[in-house]
Parts: sequence; structure tokens; C-alpha cells
Amino acid sequence: MSKFKTMVITVALLSAPILATGQSDEAETKRQVLATDERRVEALRRNDPAPLRKIYADDYTLVTEDGIVHTKTDQLEALASGLLRYDKFDVTERTVRVYGDVVVLVSREQSTILRAGRQVGGDLRSTRVYKKFGKEWRVIATHASSIAR
Repeated sequence: MSKFKTMVITVALLSAPILATGQSDEAETKRQVLATDERRVEALRRNDPAPLRKIYADDYTLVTEDGIVHTKTDQLEALASGLLRYDKFDVTERTVRVYGDVVVLVSREQSTILRAGRQVGGDLRSTRVYKKFGKEWRVIATHASSIAR
């Protein structure tokens, strides 16, 4: 066997564990983010702001389907006061893309939400951006759009 072939085979064999680790890390990141997102969904279904204090980053923003921007404080206070209530919240699709310590999660959600007595929500497509802070994944931004019927 030529020295070139030996070198190519050696590089390939040495690279395999690195590539496998990268794939494994990405799969683990996706698992962690999906688990965090499911905790977020469960908290909203229960109208419970407590878990969201940790899941939402301090500078979290939500842009609603109406184009209104809400902060973490806005959301938590509205949930705690009953001004915001999730009567139904089902996630029907989730796609996750990993970019190091940032993850973009695109989902489709069927929801019945009351905000100040007005029904909002419906059939939505949401883009949620997660960032890793230490060992925890937190949502830094959400943007929701109504799906045209």
C-alpha cells in the first residue's frame, strides 16, 4: 500500500470518533432543547408561570401574531394574574437546528389563548430561539405567525 493511501486511511480512522462525537453532541443538544420546550409547553397548559422563570432568559421577547412585543416580565405577570390564559395548547410539529450554543426551533401549534378576555392564538407557526447559559437551555426569543387558512 502506498504511503498516501496509508495516510488517508489513518486520517479517516482518526477522524471517525471526532465526527461521531459531533453527531452525538448535536443529538444530545436536540434532546435537551426538546425536553426544555416540552416543559415550557406543559407550564403554559397549566397556566403556571413558575417554570417559565427559568426557561425564559431574562431578556426574553415574544413577538405575537399581531406584531406586539412582550417581555419575560409581561408574560409572567399576565399568566400569574390570569390576564393571559391558555385553554388549549398542542404542538403538532417541531424542527430543530443546532448552531453551537444556539438552537432554532420551528413549531406548529394549535392553541386557544385568552389575553385580556380576547381570544388569540389559533393555528400558529412559531420560531423559538434557545441559547445555552451554563448547562441550561433558555428561550431568548419567540416569534409567532398565524397560518393562513
